[in-house]
Amino acid sequence: MEGYCLKNGTLQPALDRAEGIVPAAIYHLSPDGSWRRMPDIPPLQKGEGLLVYAGDFCIAPVEIQVEFIKAADGKQWLQGLVLRHVERMRQIDPSLYALAEIKEEAQ
Repeated sequence: MEGYCLKNGTLQPALDRAEGIVPAAIYHLSPDGSWRRMPDIPPLQKGEGLLVYAGDFCIAPVEIQVEFIKAADGKQWLQGLVLRHVERMRQIDPSLYALAEIKEEAQ
């Protein structure tokens, strides 16, 4: 599983799973794109996704679904979400944190 995060205004590989972050929201997505908010970070099965963010991330649940279904991996998913956020906010607050992961098949 390879996750990507938006941290300090830049997109980068996630070296940890949101350690030390107090999330504003945690979303778990099934392979078909259905989602639910979670109280804690869940373990993922093949094809499932995880989105965790802290701060003011201006995206709607339907946008989370659409970008998840379109993405091949966590990086593409997060890039799509960040672009939607920037279209609305015109900037990225340096305190905004977001983590996106999509569980891939074990290699």
